[in-house]
Amino acid sequence: MRKGTFFPRLALVNLARNRRFYGPYLVSAIGAAAMFYIIRYLTDSEIVASVRGAAYLTSMMQLGTIVVIPFSAVLLLYANSFVMKRRQRELGLYNILGLEKRHIALVCFWEMVYCALVIVIGGLAVGVLLSKLLLLLLLQLAHLPVSFGFEISLGAMASTVVLFLSLAALTLVSNLIRVARSRPVELFHSAQMGEQEPRSRKLLALVGAAALAAGYGIAWTVQKPMEAMSLFFLAVVLVMVGTYCLFMAGSIVLLKRLRANPHYYYQTRHFTAVSGLLYRMKQNAVGLANICILSTMVLVTVSTTASLYLGLEQTLDQMYPFDLEAIQYLSPVDDPENPRLEPEKLLERVQENLAATGLEAARLSWYTEGQGRGIFSGNTIQWQQAGTDIDLRILTAEGYSSYTGQEVTLAEDEVLVYTQGFDLPNSFYFGDRLLQVADRLEETVKSNDAAAVRLSGEPELVLVVADDDVRRELFSQPFSDGSEQTCGELFSRKFRIQMDLMGTAAEKEAAADIVMANTGGQVSCVSHQDNAVELYAMYGGFVFLGIFLGLLFLLVTALIIYYKQISEGYEDQRRYQIMRQVGMTDQEVRSSVRSQVLLVFFLPLSAAGLHTLAAFPMLTKLLQLFQLINNTLFALCTAGTLLIFCAIYGLVYSLTARTYRKIVA
Repeated sequence: MRKGTFFPRLALVNLARNRRFYGPYLVSAIGAAAMFYIIRYLTDSEIVASVRGAAYLTSMMQLGTIVVIPFSAVLLLYANSFVMKRRQRELGLYNILGLEKRHIALVCFWEMVYCALVIVIGGLAVGVLLSKLLLLLLLQLAHLPVSFGFEISLGAMASTVVLFLSLAALTLVSNLIRVARSRPVELFHSAQMGEQEPRSRKLLALVGAAALAAGYGIAWTVQKPMEAMSLFFLAVVLVMVGTYCLFMAGSIVLLKRLRANPHYYYQTRHFTAVSGLLYRMKQNAVGLANICILSTMVLVTVSTTASLYLGLEQTLDQMYPFDLEAIQYLSPVDDPENPRLEPEKLLERVQENLAATGLEAARLSWYTEGQGRGIFSGNTIQWQQAGTDIDLRILTAEGYSSYTGQEVTLAEDEVLVYTQGFDLPNSFYFGDRLLQVADRLEETVKSNDAAAVRLSGEPELVLVVADDDVRRELFSQPFSDGSEQTCGELFSRKFRIQMDLMGTAAEKEAAADIVMANTGGQVSCVSHQDNAVELYAMYGGFVFLGIFLGLLFLLVTALIIYYKQISEGYEDQRRYQIMRQVGMTDQEVRSSVRSQVLLVFFLPLSAAGLHTLAAFPMLTKLLQLFQLINNTLFALCTAGTLLIFCAIYGLVYSLTARTYRKIVA
């Protein structure tokens, strides 16, 4: 055999002989490469760029690209690290048989060349085949028109080749460093080097418990959506620290407690499993913690995005309660060149325009309201120029009657109030004006442009006053900082015309432009149907990205589980052979294997379920920022995601447990 072909051939033989290790590694890497190509393809797709809402979809895909890159690196480096650890004895044998380290480095080089070619070519092939299908799925989720045809993104291909060749080069450098630092005798005898029994690190366990409790405490005590957003990453870091500490120290404490319990430990199906795990828990703990955290990421990502998408219709009704709302902003100073239409004249013109569309209004209401910011202290409300202490809206009894369709009459010192986020007494001052609460409204006065304030959890006050004279008096009250300006000079008034239309969604969407015609540009329209198109694009991108990243996290989780089971199997192989020699039956061996595998597998899953449950209150607050307030729907999505994930997790367990049993048999 020529020297030039010796090392490439040897590398091929090594890959074939170690296919049990390299097979899952290559399959997972091909999957990661395919996913990266697809996400880059969708980011650059001309079809996506041509549809309405493309900015949302492109942003979602760019976010997905950012997440896929580090997880691809983790997947390849972790899998390679495991494979090289399992091959230490083999590499040591090569060195003892006469191959120098530079020769072993050449073998590693050719192995990585073959692996890189398989990963890049296989990933691109799978990615190209699935890209159109996933594009159609994305457009379907976003309720956008489906485009037929087939396209290949050369830019996405180039990015995929560059990324995975770079990761292959990084992996090769890691392997070469490992070979350079290795000692042949140590490599050859590495499989026989046992672990000492780990010490109970109670302090580390206490730190983990404290970090986990702090993270859970933040999740359960947070009250406002913006507060939840600011504290979310702190809670995540605390839970991750707590998870790693408890798996590294708490698991050892748990196993020693089990060993100290004679009724549990001195059973053939338990003592072998507990003793074996105890001596290897130091090296297993990080892997189990990784499985737990990745499982939690799958559960949270898929359940939140699924609930956002399934609750979109309800969210639309909350954000845009009327089919169409025409809004005229009434500034204090009129424009001489474009004199403002009086509200009555504007209403008449809008009704004429609506009639021209051929659509009928199932409901039509109109009113003028003033908006501003206030502060409540003691029993007094005052205007303020900056800050968001209270979002304040004031309208008259006549306008509220039009809004509700019911006659409302108030005395000059009486008001109807709606409050959110604070309590208002039955008698209070607005500046120096004393007001009495005649009744409290069960819900706010809705409009198509106030959803963010209404659903964000920020304090809100709606005052319904007797007439325009009272409203003007309240707006003439001074600011809390003593400013000489009046509120009417700074805060806006709006004349709102709200309508629900009879017709198809397309007809309602087209009505907005016609309603605004001949109004001198003084009216802006906020359409339920028009915004639905935008939100479907945004939320469709969310759920697609959630499912996509959930599959990526699941892929990494399954790979870690598979390699952990193989590692456990080879570690336990010799031990179970000895146990058979001293009288343990095959049935007892299978029972012991089942006990160990169940403990290793379902401890991370149980912890992931607990993390998800603890995060539920905080996640509900975060979802309010996306206008989802249906906690029941989110709970059902979380439960459904957990059940599906448990089924997939159980399938992975079944397959890997079978591999484990074959190794130790």
